[in-house]
Amino acid sequence: MDYAMKVYPMHLENGKTEWCVEYLDLKSCVGGGDTIEEAIADAEASKNAYLSYVKENEKTML
Repeated sequence: MDYAMKVYPMHLENGKTEWCVEYLDLKSCVGGGDTIEEAIADAEASKNAYLSYVKENEKTML
C-alpha cells in the first residue's frame, strides 16, 4: 500500500537546511536528513519498522 508523504525543508538558525519527511497517515513515521533522498530513506525505515510492529501486534492492539 502506498502512503502519501509530505516533504519539506527545515531552515536552521545556523543557515543550514535539513529535510523532513512525514507520512500523513502514519503519524509516528517521520524521517530527516541533509538531502531529500536521505530524509525519504529515513522515513521509509521508520514506516517499515512501524508497519512490522503493527503486523506482529495487531491481535493484541484490538
